[in-house]
Amino acid sequence: MTHSVTRFWFFLLAVMFATTCALDVCQPEPDSAAPTAAASTVEWVTREVKAPRVSFHTFDSAAAKTKVSYHLYTPAAYDAAASKDRRFPVVYWLHGSGGGLSGIPQVARHFDEAIAAGKTPPCLVVFVNGLVEGMYVDWKDGTAPLETVIVKNLMPHIDATYRTIATRDGRLLDGFSMGGYGAARLGFKFPEMFRAVSIVGAGPMQAELIQAPRAGRKRAAELLAKVYGGDQAYFRSMSPPTLAELNAETITKGSLVRMVIGDKDETFENNRLFHEHLDSLKIPHTWTVLPGVAHDPMDVLRAMGDDNWAFYRAAFGEAAASSSAARKAEVVLSFRIKDQDRRAVVVNAPTDGTTRPAVIVLHGGMGSAEVMRADTGFDAVATANGFMVVYAEGTDFGGDRHAWNTGYLLRRQVQDADDIAYFDTLIDTLIRDHGADPTRVYMTGGSNGGMMTCVYAVARPQKLAAIAPVVASMFTFDTMPTVPLPILMINGGQDEEVPLDGGMSRNAVVRAAQSAPFKPVRDVVDFWVKANKSTPEGVAVTGGTVTTTTYAARPGGAVTEFVLDSAGGHGWPGSPARRGNNAPIASFSGAERVWAFFRDKSRSSDNHPPDNKQKQR
Repeated sequence: MTHSVTRFWFFLLAVMFATTCALDVCQPEPDSAAPTAAASTVEWVTREVKAPRVSFHTFDSAAAKTKVSYHLYTPAAYDAAASKDRRFPVVYWLHGSGGGLSGIPQVARHFDEAIAAGKTPPCLVVFVNGLVEGMYVDWKDGTAPLETVIVKNLMPHIDATYRTIATRDGRLLDGFSMGGYGAARLGFKFPEMFRAVSIVGAGPMQAELIQAPRAGRKRAAELLAKVYGGDQAYFRSMSPPTLAELNAETITKGSLVRMVIGDKDETFENNRLFHEHLDSLKIPHTWTVLPGVAHDPMDVLRAMGDDNWAFYRAAFGEAAASSSAARKAEVVLSFRIKDQDRRAVVVNAPTDGTTRPAVIVLHGGMGSAEVMRADTGFDAVATANGFMVVYAEGTDFGGDRHAWNTGYLLRRQVQDADDIAYFDTLIDTLIRDHGADPTRVYMTGGSNGGMMTCVYAVARPQKLAAIAPVVASMFTFDTMPTVPLPILMINGGQDEEVPLDGGMSRNAVVRAAQSAPFKPVRDVVDFWVKANKSTPEGVAVTGGTVTTTTYAARPGGAVTEFVLDSAGGHGWPGSPARRGNNAPIASFSGAERVWAFFRDKSRSSDNHPPDNKQKQR
């Protein structure tokens, strides 16, 4: 064990649990004194800590309704000229009670040393502001929605602001004591967001917050009242054992989990019971017991040694390698979603390590990726404008016919398909492995594909920069998207399959596949005007048979645009006519019109609408 490694772990654990545990208070460090009335006030912005390669930042949190601070370590590789397009994995560092500020400079320096020595891949380290005694949960009384601030506000901000591997494979949670509790509960509540979870000396892990191993009943009652509203049922619902049980199936699929505890640690028995709970749920994890080690940073340091970095290498090795691996311009992606084989065709992806916008294109009912590629003309538009085009493919229900599970059309054929999970996986894969710019992922589709575009946009607006459903409608307005999202709608006035006035299709085949009527297209426009906080009165411009009505973005909102070709029927605009009496729009190219709308849109974060301003290229 080298002196530098020893020094690293001392400060590492000091910053992870500035005392020793939220409940297991021993002798507090100078900047982590036992909470007083003043200290218990929610402090969303901490003091700045200055250190090499560490920067201090704030961001606007919708959940906290104020600015929230964090510190960020960036490795030297991040600033290297040769790495300007390289993306990096991220460690989310959860400190213990007290705030954990004093150890940040030393932890950052020793991350630097470990990265320089090749012990761990270069990574960003986000020192999360977990409040003095935040417990990494949404407080029951609503005064400190800390979980939401971290997962819904901070993480999207980090991915939008820095060159991160913005997928599950690029994220690791680490924490000791209260931070270990936080890592376990966030990692197990959101297993789709974190590849690796490190749970070291965690607490409180007991079933009820009545008395902790290192604190009395009074201390436990104070914390229970402040954070959990005095409600044991709420404490249990927030606890790692409950969350592990609820999400065991997802956690088992590729998560890397470790538990580390000293056998002399007073929290050992609670951690052992949690380890056995994970075993009973068949959740793979490592269980490391450190002989003779108590709830003490120096002893933990000596016992763990460089095994810490082995865990980081296992967590980040594949993600870090894939971020800089050679890429192909055209590739067929294959993966399994809920025991179904799924695929997509990627065209014009970057091969030089840079990123570029990605347009995901969805075929109509009974179509395929290849048919959509042949009909739309997106290949040429993508090559001319420097974006990648991704031809997604729905569920095969026989005869090379595919459809999307919108919930109301072709439901019998695709009722078991989870297309939300499919697009989640596809987008994450494009960003991680194929150079998609996470702030400029767009989605468009025709007919059944346009309907699925709306379904996904309502469910996951934070993953997209803009959408363009074409010759489509919606079936329900029950759910509103959580953030505004620029939308271009294109419809034909002569469409018999998805008529403007809604209801059941006038095509017998489509009508037989409907389990609910289409909403009138005018109502769909109004739905998005409301969702996007667009101006209620649109500005219409007519040229020939085409009328474009634009509902401009108001502050905090997004633009809604509706294009109607009075002479157009059903099908992708500019594609060959397949039905003589229902020919597609012929007055413009759908691919060119959609890209013209997408090209200046970008997403800033989960809590802000996409930027409607022209980007510099």
